[in-house]
Amino acid sequence: MTTVLTKDLADELARHTTHQSYGNLDGATVDAALDVLFDTLACALGGLFSPGVPQARAALTAWGDGKATIWGTGETAPAPFAAVANAGALHALDYDDTDDEVPLHAASVVLPALLADLEENRPDCRGHEFLTSLIVGLDGAMRVGRAGGPKGSRGWNYSVVSGGMGAALAIARLRDWSADQTVSLLGHQLAQTSGSLQSIIDGTLAKRFQPAVVAKDVLFGAALAGAGIDGPRNVFGGRAGFVNLYQDGTFHEDILLAGIERAGYLTELSLKPYPACRFTHAPIDVMLQIRSAGITPEKVEHITFETSGQAFNMTGRAYEPATANLVDAQFCIAYTTSVALHRGAVLIGDFAEQALRDPAVGGFAAERISVRATEAVDFLSMAPVTAHVQLRDGSAQTFVGTTVSGSPQSRLTAEQLKAKAADCFQHGGATVTVDEVWDAVRRLSRDAPVSELLELLARPSKGPVSP
Repeated sequence: MTTVLTKDLADELARHTTHQSYGNLDGATVDAALDVLFDTLACALGGLFSPGVPQARAALTAWGDGKATIWGTGETAPAPFAAVANAGALHALDYDDTDDEVPLHAASVVLPALLADLEENRPDCRGHEFLTSLIVGLDGAMRVGRAGGPKGSRGWNYSVVSGGMGAALAIARLRDWSADQTVSLLGHQLAQTSGSLQSIIDGTLAKRFQPAVVAKDVLFGAALAGAGIDGPRNVFGGRAGFVNLYQDGTFHEDILLAGIERAGYLTELSLKPYPACRFTHAPIDVMLQIRSAGITPEKVEHITFETSGQAFNMTGRAYEPATANLVDAQFCIAYTTSVALHRGAVLIGDFAEQALRDPAVGGFAAERISVRATEAVDFLSMAPVTAHVQLRDGSAQTFVGTTVSGSPQSRLTAEQLKAKAADCFQHGGATVTVDEVWDAVRRLSRDAPVSELLELLARPSKGPVSP
């Protein structure tokens, strides 16, 4: 039920954040946090040399060295700028986590801000405290996102809008702040929150840096709040607060508070099997069904995908083989499903420049795949997705996908997560191994020092892989 907010919720969020402890968390929640941590770091090491990311790192050097690690480089920077570099790398491949209910990428803001702040302010932090802070932040981002509901029609990027709130909660918990200090940080984040979807619509590299800039903003806000400079207190219910500004005056207060004492939403976070917009995943799953049925590109006259309205808005664009760029391809059902049919998988290398120009894949995407929205599917849903396949022999077949790979209903196994990480590490030239990072992440649940993991992240990459 949607309720009109009559009181501010920042104090309630802050109270639960400051009182959360590792011993209060369910085992399933901790396991989910370990998976998303491993997966997110793999994405970051994989995106280290993706277009725009090295250039951003070079631009940030003007602010000098610092205490925070720029992952995979052996370099350091002040925490806010290390967070920008790391968040840009991890979001570049569009391979990072998604809360399918909103949708949003929770870790893209929370983790880079949290680890950078840890290195500057709590370098001796151990696993349980770190994991508690990470869980509070990811859960908080999901709560704010789900309680508000997406406002994509107004152009808001919800990874940014709610992700910043989650990062603020994570840092407040890491610093062991009072509820009043936590509310102040949430207020500072409200004061600087923004996030337009235009970078996706225009297919620009700015998209991969939007969570990064918000991570930086949270750290600046934490510096102000830590110095006693107060932020707005009516964070959610104020006249220009979060609800009125971003949610048209309505908010699902019950969703925000349900089970908040255990921070359990994290078990519902999805991890991606394909390096593209989450709205392409169900169509890719269906196309792999089509391929498994023995249907090859040569047999196909035309394939029409029926999707939700939001899936069409985000990823229903036509593919232009001669001019499409990386972001165009990541947000295109036609291209990603053509890759799946032709190659039997969708991997990082499928978004390299030469892959985007493959005439067989690109031509098929442009000429033989179309996408249309259907009112039979809820506007915001990832699934179901239906593919109507018209074959050249005059026959037709229909395929339906009701779940999405990587979702809570179809989780990636440990083996699948490691295989994904191996693709990331190879693409980014990582010198750490999959098992080294996997084991270091798992040791955090046994309260190992976070510095052990950071030592691996500081190991320099071999450099970009030749195409």
